[in-house]
Amino acid sequence: MTGVPVVGVPRALLYHKYSVLWSVFLDGIGCRQVVSPPTNRRIVERGTALAVDESCLSMKVFLGHVDAVAPHCDHVLVPRIESLVRGEKACVKFMGAPDIVRNTLPEVSVVCYDVDVAGGSGEREALTGLGASLCGDVRRARRAYRVARAAQDQHDAAKAVAHRAMLKDGAERPLVLVVGHSYNLADAMIGEPVIDCLRAEGATVLTSDDVDHRAARRRAGEISRSIKWTYNKEILGAIQAHRGEVDGIVFIVTFPCGPDSLMVELAQRRLPEVPIAILVVDELSGESGLRTRLESFIDILRLRTRS
Repeated sequence: MTGVPVVGVPRALLYHKYSVLWSVFLDGIGCRQVVSPPTNRRIVERGTALAVDESCLSMKVFLGHVDAVAPHCDHVLVPRIESLVRGEKACVKFMGAPDIVRNTLPEVSVVCYDVDVAGGSGEREALTGLGASLCGDVRRARRAYRVARAAQDQHDAAKAVAHRAMLKDGAERPLVLVVGHSYNLADAMIGEPVIDCLRAEGATVLTSDDVDHRAARRRAGEISRSIKWTYNKEILGAIQAHRGEVDGIVFIVTFPCGPDSLMVELAQRRLPEVPIAILVVDELSGESGLRTRLESFIDILRLRTRS
């Protein structure tokens, strides 16, 4: 390989949470970035064919994106996220993602950084090490990380401010909180159709991904003190933060996700006063049945508001 390395970034899983961090960092170390297209039917079908049957839909979509971007780059970025906070864990799919890709698509060159705070490896050390291996200059990699982390923090803070402003400004009713992981909420074939449908029905839509993540993790203890999955804690905290502020909650869950199933059960038991719709999506799900359920849910919220 000669010239500037081209790094492919799958538009799936943690891309929707760390896209600013990765983009600014890769630019800072002199790498060119190529991102796979938004999820489409071909990507879903290809990922489903590559994955084992027991994989959740989100992992199937991810493999489809890896396959889509690989021909256009020198390496594909696949991070390994084991723990972000001491005493907590990420879902096992984030721990095994690089190994899954290497074994499923052995022809793909994978570049990886490993975040395991519980094991002594934080994001800064992990990304700096990856950057140094790609550009050959550890000082440049350190500078790139500082700039990238600042850009990601600013991006997240802006989303949280806009989110709170929407609540304070007296959003039109019904006000619906759409709950799920960022990689589901922002996906063109999983979350976007749900959000578009709710808005078409006249609902004001907020998402759990726009809440300040650190504040959300602190509030998660009001629902469960023992849950160990960091990203699920963020979601539970977002739900608790909106208790009494929204008219209803829509869960988006990809089949068969164990941690999300537990999260939904906890929310239903701890928030019996809030109307909840649960949408379990797999590769066979169609929009027509989804739309009918959401239309009925909005009708129920309007009736409750009038009464």
